[in-house]
Amino acid sequence: MLQDYLRTSTYQKAILLNDVDFKDKVVLDVGCGTGILSFFAVQAGAKKAYAVEASSVAKYAETLVKSNNLSKKITVLSGKIEEVSCSEKVDVIISEPIGYMLLHERMLESYLHAKSWLKPKGMMFPTQGDIHLAPFTDEQLYMEHHARSNFCWLD
Repeated sequence: MLQDYLRTSTYQKAILLNDVDFKDKVVLDVGCGTGILSFFAVQAGAKKAYAVEASSVAKYAETLVKSNNLSKKITVLSGKIEEVSCSEKVDVIISEPIGYMLLHERMLESYLHAKSWLKPKGMMFPTQGDIHLAPFTDEQLYMEHHARSNFCWLD
């Protein structure tokens, strides 16, 4: 996500321009990666952010939190959202579960599972997503894939 300036800056603007939704709130960042969304939430006034990351990137997120003296505001939880636990419910869930076509990295299921951490009347950012498809045909591409799928080795 960090390499995608447009996507990162869009999330930053969405969080910082909606600071009323984050001020003095407890936030859950699902699939936090380096924790950038947690940092934005704290900038917007969140009193606490739980940053959950299943990959080894969690250790880098922890290093970034400590380097920025935010250990009292951001807690990095290493593991899958389905496997880690938290002592409190959260007011806001933030995540970048989308990738391409809402399904990349299979984060959508984890994002929806995270709702069990949400307080009644809590909020999720983003709250919706749309998939737009345009059918097309390409005979050469079809033939290449068809040929590969029917290829087998003979001994």
